[in-house]
Amino acid sequence: MIYTPKEGTLIATGHTRIVNGYYEIPGNKIVDTNIFIPWDCKWRTSMGKVYYLEYRTKDLDNVMIYFQMRLVKYADYKLHHYYVKVEDVILK
Repeated sequence: MIYTPKEGTLIATGHTRIVNGYYEIPGNKIVDTNIFIPWDCKWRTSMGKVYYLEYRTKDLDNVMIYFQMRLVKYADYKLHHYYVKVEDVILK
């Protein structure tokens, strides 16, 4: 289980691995009711060629979570998976 550090909001019920300092979270493990796309990032949802969508937790921690939309050459990120920095969250 992955939680925000101060508020203790549940972000995910599990993860598959760590990639470049990020927990990789498949879509069926994310708690989507606890995250949202910030208004200043909503433009990305209408663009066809963005690499990721940015989400934030719905609490005071405001943890950033990425949703991978396109493959990149510099890391082994998987399409349609969520990523959150290991140091930004608590794993229990």
